Amino acid sequence: MASRWTHRQLGAAILTALITTGCGDSLSTGNAILPNGAADDIGATTRDEVEAAVSALTLPSSVDPLGTAQAPTAYSPGCVTPSTPTDSDGDGVPDDAIYLFTAPPCRFTGWRGGTLDVVGQLRVQDPAPGQAGFGYEGTLTGLRTRFTTADNKIIYDVTRNGTRVLSGSVSSLLLSTDLQVIRTFAGKPDAAIDQQWTLTYTPEQSLQINSAIPGGTLDFAGTLDWTRGTEHYVIAVTTPTPLHYNNGCTDTVQRFDGGELRLSGAFANAEGGETNGSVVVRWNECGREPSFSFEP
Repeated sequence: MASRWTHRQLGAAILTALITTGCGDSLSTGNAILPNGAADDIGATTRDEVEAAVSALTLPSSVDPLGTAQAPTAYSPGCVTPSTPTDSDGDGVPDDAIYLFTAPPCRFTGWRGGTLDVVGQLRVQDPAPGQAGFGYEGTLTGLRTRFTTADNKIIYDVTRNGTRVLSGSVSSLLLSTDLQVIRTFAGKPDAAIDQQWTLTYTPEQSLQINSAIPGGTLDFAGTLDWTRGTEHYVIAVTTPTPLHYNNGCTDTVQRFDGGELRLSGAFANAEGGETNGSVVVRWNECGREPSFSFEP
């Protein structure tokens, strides 16, 4: 796994990727299809990380992911409760608490027609327990989600370790993420992803503490360091067209009706060399999956 980058190294990587993808004459256009289905796999992984980041914009949706409903069980209501519920400033964020997820009861329906199980640990700390606000500091330890189809076939697991830090005001939120992610693929090696990015969310109306987020735009910037088998890609993440979150999209995890995210770098091609380009993830309609493509 790659070591953490300084802000200077991060900026240099993004600038380099943007320059190389902008100078068309210097590119090896070769085969626009990445080997081993990498474009689709990187795109699908990024889609899931984007959706997880949006759920992380509030503590309640961090515990009960957006677009899902807790599966009926014999357990008491609520998926998980904090170890120490003390909330000195009443902003919905405990002063310092640990959430231990098990499945069930942390089994959710409505996730792409199947179920989503959540197990592992989330520690949540209020950065200013004496002053109500929107922020929290989250530490993820072995926090794993498992997607299972309606006929009980396990499709993939995603395990996250690391931190998420949320800050903001009534006019915007900033989520800073430093995660180590392991994502499984059927018939392929697991991918190890070092995710270091920020999400800036700008709402269409003023935010309220202890309330769901309204519609708004989302801008992602940072890097993904992708390792899978012989693949190793250092990818710059940009949002040339901000994603639009539609809070009117209910009962679905696909809540974006527009936007484009680009993942730029040097990728292996079918000829055994490298091609500079971008995996592009585009959202067009609420309730529909985004498209994935590779553009040299």
